[in-house]
Amino acid sequence: MNSNIRSIKRIRSDHEKEFENASFESYCDSLGISHEFSAPRTTQQNGVVERKNGVLQEMARVMLLSNNVLRNLWAEAVNTACYIGNRVFLRPGSRNTSYKLWKGRKPNVSYFRTFGSKCYMLNDRDQLGKFDAKSDEGIFIGYALNSRAYRVFNLKTRTVMESSNVVIDDTRLKSNDHEEEDVLEDDSPLERVVVTPNVGTSNDNNEVTQPSTRVPLLDSNEPAPWNPKRLMKP
Repeated sequence: MNSNIRSIKRIRSDHEKEFENASFESYCDSLGISHEFSAPRTTQQNGVVERKNGVLQEMARVMLLSNNVLRNLWAEAVNTACYIGNRVFLRPGSRNTSYKLWKGRKPNVSYFRTFGSKCYMLNDRDQLGKFDAKSDEGIFIGYALNSRAYRVFNLKTRTVMESSNVVIDDTRLKSNDHEEEDVLEDDSPLERVVVTPNVGTSNDNNEVTQPSTRVPLLDSNEPAPWNPKRLMKP
C-alpha cells in the first residue's frame, strides 16, 4: 500500500449556496472532511477556489465595460477569461501554465483577439441572392472549446454562433483609444504671435491697432521664413 497518499481533512468556503447545502455537507461527512466557513466580507480568509472566482469576475467585468459589450453576455466573458487564464497564468512554484501541465506542450496564443471587437462572419447557412451580403456583423466573444473556431454574437440573428470563417477588426478599438488620447492630451506646440511695429489702422480715438501675424513655432535648427530686419524698418 502506498503510504504517500494524503487525504483532505478540511476545506474552507464562504456562505454561497454552491457549497453550503445539504448534499455537499453529507458528501463531506461521508469522507470525514471538516467544512469551515470564512467570515462575511473577509476575502483574505477565502480559499484558492474563491480567490480564483474573484479573479475571473474582475477579468470579466473589465472585458465587458471596457468595450461596451452587452451585459447579458457575462457568461461568455467569464468563459473567455478562464480560457485565457489557463494559457497565460503561471502556476505557483513553477514556470508552467495550467495548459502545459495538462497537455504537456506550450500553448499557442497567436490567435488571441480582443474581446468585444467588431467582426464579420461568413453567412453560409442562408440561401443568398446574387447581390446579398455574404457576411453578418457580430461581436467577438470568445473561443470554441471543442473545435478550432471563434464564438461570435451575431447582431442580425441575436444568437451566439461558432465559426472559423470570421474576420475580426480589433484595430478599431485601438484607433479609438489613440483618438481619445489625442483629444485629452494635446501636446502640439503653441503658435507664436509676431506683432509688426508701426503698421496699422487708426480708430475714432486716434489709437493704432497692431495687426498680428500668427507664425508656427519653428525648430531651433530650422531657418526662419522671414527676414527679421525687414520687420523693424519704419
